[in-house]
Amino acid sequence: MLNLLKQYYFQLLILGLSIFRPNMLFEKINQLNWYKTALKQWIDDQGIIVGSKVLEAGCATGALSVAMTQAGHIVTGVDYSRQMIEHAKSNHKNIEFLEANVLDLPFKSNEFDFVIATSLINIIDNKKLGISELTRCCKQGGEISILVPSTEFNDKDLRSLIDLHKASNFSAATMKAWHQHAPKMEPSDIILLFKQAKLSKIIIKKYLDGMVVSVSGIKPT
Repeated sequence: MLNLLKQYYFQLLILGLSIFRPNMLFEKINQLNWYKTALKQWIDDQGIIVGSKVLEAGCATGALSVAMTQAGHIVTGVDYSRQMIEHAKSNHKNIEFLEANVLDLPFKSNEFDFVIATSLINIIDNKKLGISELTRCCKQGGEISILVPSTEFNDKDLRSLIDLHKASNFSAATMKAWHQHAPKMEPSDIILLFKQAKLSKIIIKKYLDGMVVSVSGIKPT
């Protein structure tokens, strides 16, 4: 009974934060080891050269932008939410954070060496335009990589993932909420979007035992 009450408490906490203080919810999620590890593995797999100019679209409170800056990259973070950007700016004044829509990014074409987006393309309606804008801002020969929840991940996989990471309380509730409520995408649909954007050398990788999938591609020269 006590465990059930705990589950309800953390589910309500996540719901309340998502409605009233989404910036604080993201700050809490950014501290979870399984989440930080998955993002680090994804970025490490890109093999980004130190000193590269990187655009993070959908940066939220800026935790990943900060980690990439600390790794020696020149990072610009954008998010549609003014609350997220204000939070990021107030805590990380050495990084450029801008309020912007991924469907109409305020940058010149061919400006960034790498363009990344976490859990962004899956939540916008015009996915084709979103990928097109990310591609436009990327330099020729540069790389675009997105990370989204995968449709191939199911409830049984979730239980195994929670056990694997020995997740409990807020950590387990966050995994469950991400699995149940975040829009998911078929990897094949993402590949089609990348091909429509004329991206080549497309690579798919899975993280968190398949809970999320990354798709990366190169902008032709």
